[in-house]
Amino acid sequence: MPRFKHTAHRISLTAMFVTMSLLFLYLSSIIPVMRITFYFLSSVFIMGILLEDEVGLAFLMFAAVSLLSLLLMPFTKSLPYILFFGHYGIGKYFIEKNIKDKIVRYVLKLLYYNIAVFLIFLLARAFFTEDILSSGLPLWVIIIIAEVAFVAYDYIYTKVTGYYFNSIRRLLIKS
Repeated sequence: MPRFKHTAHRISLTAMFVTMSLLFLYLSSIIPVMRITFYFLSSVFIMGILLEDEVGLAFLMFAAVSLLSLLLMPFTKSLPYILFFGHYGIGKYFIEKNIKDKIVRYVLKLLYYNIAVFLIFLLARAFFTEDILSSGLPLWVIIIIAEVAFVAYDYIYTKVTGYYFNSIRRLLIKS
């Protein structure tokens, strides 16, 4: 029986991934540079659980990291993880597992991203008094930049997931 099928190993690996996600989230809240990089790094650990087809543990991990981040960090520093970065891996997993056509998959991932960004925009507008689009750029330019950033994020996420699966996973999960 593979080692990951043992309950103790599944729990300890999930706890380790929760801890690593929290570490990178915490770093995003205290270090003023590379904030997006730390949010990205906090989001990739959930894929380690999903690669074992442990969807329930992935949802549990997302909930645990979200709740613990709310307890340990300022509310506004937890929101990017809760509203997008934390659950994107789960959404990506379901889209890529169930949709075979690459174009449809990418359209669905872009739709998923755009819905999340729209909800983030609505929440930000409701909670913060300053104009969040006050960068001076036209809205259409901001949208194009956001779409390109998402495509890069998804590509890098896929590469990091592949690296984990091909190099790191065999060290953590031995048959």
